[in-house]
Amino acid sequence: MIEAKRAMRADMRAAVEAIDSDQRATATAMLTAALWSEAGLLRAALSPGAVLMGFMPLPDEIDPTAAMQRWLNGGGQLAVPVSEWDTRTMEAAVVTSLAEEAFEAGRHGIREPREPAPIPAAELAVILVPGLAFDAMGGRLGRGAGFYDRFLPRVSQRCQLIGVCHTEQIVEAVPQDPLDCRVASVVAV
Repeated sequence: MIEAKRAMRADMRAAVEAIDSDQRATATAMLTAALWSEAGLLRAALSPGAVLMGFMPLPDEIDPTAAMQRWLNGGGQLAVPVSEWDTRTMEAAVVTSLAEEAFEAGRHGIREPREPAPIPAAELAVILVPGLAFDAMGGRLGRGAGFYDRFLPRVSQRCQLIGVCHTEQIVEAVPQDPLDCRVASVVAV
């Protein structure tokens, strides 16, 4: 299992690296449109005070920030992950702005809020989940540190887990072990 995941991570990193900047920009716009379409996943989940946890993308990840900003503009609350590297855990922290100055680059260049305001995982309504690969059954391959696999079991069963990625990151089957968490749906653009 470990070897299968390692090989798939290498393949997916190469596939993502091959995506050019024009494709990335188009994918960002398409992701926002897909999440907010008439039958879109975020439109259906938005209610006053509902909390969406997005993420601040690394350079090789699809960028969900336009969809996250639209959630904020619609009256929802927004959270992003804050990582604790020593324990390889993460928490959700509410943010009121996606302005660059509200964030600082932490370990591995991951942008986190300068002034995190923790929120219990059980209060999250929707989580946009990044990954290196996804399959049609909601299988997800992360970067290998297990942050999301330790965090997701703590959310409410009502919380909607949405994997987001480039179409190049969809595979036939993601190698899964019992601790790997699945997402309910995947939006690949």
